[in-house]
Amino acid sequence: MKMTGILLLIFTVIPFTLGANPSSLPPPPPISSLAAVLMDATTGTILYEKNADLPHPPASLTKVVTIHILLDKIKKGEISWQTPVPLPPETWAIHQPSDSSLMFLGPNQRATVEDILQGLAVASGNDAAIAAALFVSGSVSAFAEKMNREVERLGLTHLHFVEPSGYDADNRITAREFALFLKFYLEEHPESLQTLHSVREFTYPRPENVENGQKVRSITQFNKNSLVYTYPWADGIKTGFLYESGFNLAATAKKNGTRLLVVILGTTGPNPRKAIQTRNDEAVSLLEYGFEHFVTMEVSIPPLSSIRVWKGAIPNFTPPTPKAIPVTVRRGREQSIRVECSQSHFLEAPVQPSTVVATLRVYDGEMVLREGNLLAGAKIPRGSWFTVAKDTILMFFRKLLRIPV
Repeated sequence: MKMTGILLLIFTVIPFTLGANPSSLPPPPPISSLAAVLMDATTGTILYEKNADLPHPPASLTKVVTIHILLDKIKKGEISWQTPVPLPPETWAIHQPSDSSLMFLGPNQRATVEDILQGLAVASGNDAAIAAALFVSGSVSAFAEKMNREVERLGLTHLHFVEPSGYDADNRITAREFALFLKFYLEEHPESLQTLHSVREFTYPRPENVENGQKVRSITQFNKNSLVYTYPWADGIKTGFLYESGFNLAATAKKNGTRLLVVILGTTGPNPRKAIQTRNDEAVSLLEYGFEHFVTMEVSIPPLSSIRVWKGAIPNFTPPTPKAIPVTVRRGREQSIRVECSQSHFLEAPVQPSTVVATLRVYDGEMVLREGNLLAGAKIPRGSWFTVAKDTILMFFRKLLRIPV
């Protein structure tokens, strides 16, 4: 019988602790912002947190979820980057709330999905968010429901959206769960950093966006996330501001093979320029703290041995060895990392894909960094009546003799 399933690895992220010698790790930088999280984007390990579970208005960070829904439709082949997006009057810049950031949609224009995505990511256009919502779901409320279903599917119960732009202060996130969403987002759409979030400027409308030969009044806007200019390793993601939220930032940077995520919420100051500078400085200080003291490394998994399948259509099953495990390690502790594997040697058919065949733990000395279960990933049905009868007798006598089954 040919086994076509694959071995699955389900990990639990262990919150990072300082271990037996916390004095060996300098304290994190002081953070004045209301809430903050620093996360390893590969492993999900949180390296710093402040008020990580405090609900807070995301402002335009909301648009990352809107972008995700559009990119997901592209990924599924339902639309393309060049698919035309209708621009009814509700999407026009002149019909957006006051103080809105805009990509400047208007009458007698045509836009593609690519235009709308860049209008969301670079210009942070509220008009672009409305256009995306109407294009995908037909109404803002239906699109908000779609956003909520998506984050609920990911198990992010503290993210809630009432519209796609972030203008409404009733949108809610927490720093922790939004960082987890961003981890998922980057895994699903790694290309978005280059194609959207690190793009430095966006010009709209261009000649191809104007109908009926009207005069083009192009407006060039620059990426509102100034870290993509000022911090060499930053390549995304999004800023946000409301009077009710203060200044927010979700940023990512990659240095020497380690990618980190930082979420900063609720920065305030005596004036907007000072608040933005504080927000950016605190994000960079956390990123530098992470890069200086932590590293992402991959740990090899020892080969798994054959498993006896009682009463099965096949008598033995050798799980394939999964890929190496990424872990977040304190810099300088790389040689102290080890993996322990506790494997099942016997299974009884039927075996389901979700059957646990081994448990893995990754240690730094005596401290558990990550732990998780290896799943069979394949279905093994029961064998013939003769196989079932034979193995039933063998199992009976092995139990009688106290031999493991």
